[in-house]
Amino acid sequence: MSKIQTKSHSATKGQFSQHFVKTGKFDKKYGRLLSELFDWRQKGDYENIFDYDNDSVQPLFKPVNEMIKLIEEEINNALQ
Repeated sequence: MSKIQTKSHSATKGQFSQHFVKTGKFDKKYGRLLSELFDWRQKGDYENIFDYDNDSVQPLFKPVNEMIKLIEEEINNALQ
């Protein structure tokens, strides 16, 4: 098992892309999803007025849950 170390959220996003999306372990849609979530996090943390409504957030629940399951599977496979 290779170790992936990062010191920032941005670096984590880059490592996810390099080790999981570009290698084909995860579909490109999950790389785009992580980028979108990262951008939203940045806006929520650093922009003065930024609010999310139910209509913009609700469609993300299914793909985020799918991605979490895939990540959990990847972790479990790496631990075996």
